[in-house]
Amino acid sequence: MRKWFLLSCLLCLLPASAQQNNSLAVTHVTVIDCTGAPPRPNSTVVIASGHITAVGPSDRVSIPAGAHVVDGSGKFLIPGLWDMHGHLTDATEDAFPLLIMNGVTGVRDMGGDLAQIDGWRSEIEKGTRIGPYIIRAGPFVDGPKEGVTNRLTVRTPEEARRAVHDLKVKGVDFIKVHNALPPDAFFALMDEARKEHIPVAVHLPQGVSSAEASDAGVASLEHVETVNESALWRKGATAKTVEQAVDENLGPAGQQLFERFARNGTWFVPTLVAYERGFVLWSNDPASLGPRLDVERKQMELVAMMHKAGVQIMAGSDFSDWGMVPGIDLHNELALLVECGFTPLEALQAATLNPAKFLGKTETFGTIQVGRVADLVLLDMNPLEDISHTRKINAVVLGGKFYPLASIRAQALQNAGKP
Repeated sequence: MRKWFLLSCLLCLLPASAQQNNSLAVTHVTVIDCTGAPPRPNSTVVIASGHITAVGPSDRVSIPAGAHVVDGSGKFLIPGLWDMHGHLTDATEDAFPLLIMNGVTGVRDMGGDLAQIDGWRSEIEKGTRIGPYIIRAGPFVDGPKEGVTNRLTVRTPEEARRAVHDLKVKGVDFIKVHNALPPDAFFALMDEARKEHIPVAVHLPQGVSSAEASDAGVASLEHVETVNESALWRKGATAKTVEQAVDENLGPAGQQLFERFARNGTWFVPTLVAYERGFVLWSNDPASLGPRLDVERKQMELVAMMHKAGVQIMAGSDFSDWGMVPGIDLHNELALLVECGFTPLEALQAATLNPAKFLGKTETFGTIQVGRVADLVLLDMNPLEDISHTRKINAVVLGGKFYPLASIRAQALQNAGKP
């Protein structure tokens, strides 16, 4: 933890000129604004008071006197990235510098210690901690489980309705449902949340099908594997194993389901990287590797089917305390989306424009346009040519402040051995 604490301190200190000056201009850069427009070479982006105030050709945009000027020649500017499925409480405060260093400027926290997260969020808002913009659910709403924390345990429909009101009083941004919530309690919760206008994100409860959850009005469904789990208990199910469920979803049943998601406006966060890490690469049974790889390949085909059917998809890594690396694994998720058939721009939009749409914040985040918060990532290589180039980060602009990664790394190395 100590080394990441040092990096957090360094982020607060670097660079002094950029931190103290109210305006910043990135000149002669190729802007990939993620609206869907073509890249705009030789552009200048001007920032003041944490917001974008001008975007245009470098020979036409005026730079304010005294602005900190960054020459972006040969570089590429994209909006800050969002990880739409993470767990900050489990990842601890060590996650913050990793997220920022990897260009992740926004996080949807999918269940944790609300008081702790709100404490961190307050520090970030005050400028005493460097970290991403946080949307949070607070405690999971779940059925009885032993040995787990940060849960509101719900057993009955009445308790589910009460949980909605309790969480609304606490001021959560949305509700996160987990997989042990009884079906009757789930549907009661969805009914009450709809009345109270609180969005619900769902790790599908056992006994509830994906179609039923979508029809009930969930805002987002999480984890591609849950679509296959639900195929085992939906009405008229014929699949008896996960492998059979995947194959069933690859046919007309899946096509109809994904068209229903699109029709209902149900968003989906596949967390492909979490499945790959947890269920494929970390398997302790060599004999099962082949079948697991086959399931992973087919699940990626399912995500491709969703995408073609018009399902709105967002990028999330499921970073937590079990091996997913905050920040880094979001880039791995973008690469897996491209393997599913997304264009590099579509993969970028899954972590920029789409989260802004989902959150109803397109006037604030998600694109490089005048009036948006100046959360930006300066890249040394073009991510539209190869999505892996999102990793080639030169600097991050967070709330209008410029953080060059080379300086952070150099000073981190310099200070690593100091007491």
